[in-house]
Amino acid sequence: MNFRQAISKDIDSIYSIEKRVFDDSWSYESIDYEITKGKHSSAFVVEKDLIIIGYIFIRKIFNEGHIINFAIDTEFQHQGFGKFLLKKSLAILNGNTNVFLEVKEANLPAIKLYSDFGFEEFNRKENYYSDGSGVIFMTKKNLKYGVV
Repeated sequence: MNFRQAISKDIDSIYSIEKRVFDDSWSYESIDYEITKGKHSSAFVVEKDLIIIGYIFIRKIFNEGHIINFAIDTEFQHQGFGKFLLKKSLAILNGNTNVFLEVKEANLPAIKLYSDFGFEEFNRKENYYSDGSGVIFMTKKNLKYGVV
C-alpha cells in the first residue's frame, strides 16, 4: 500500500473510480481543478501494486480542513484502504485543525468510518444531493482554544 500526493497524470484513474463509486460523480474538470489549480486544495491517492485504488481531496484554510471528496474503488472497499487513506490525510492536516465533511445519510459504512476517527454529527439536511438524498454534516474538532 502506498500513499502519495495526486498529480495530473492521475486524473484519468481518479475520474474512473469516481464514476464507479458515485451516482452523482464529479466532472473530469472538477477533479482536474482540485489536483492542478486549487489554491487551498490537496489531493492524495492510495495505490496497491502501483494501481490507484482510492483518493481523497482536502481543502485547508488556516486552521480549518474540509474533506471534499473521498472514495475507494468498489472492489477494494471494506479492506482497510479507506481507513489507511483517512489516517494519513488527517495526519497531514495536523492535530491543530478542525476538520469538516458531508456524507450521504444512507452511506452507513462511511459514517461508521468517520465516527471511528472521532468525527461527530453536527447537522442534517434533507434533499441535499441531486438524487434527493439527505446529508449529515460531521466535524472532528482538534483545535485547542486557550484563554488569553
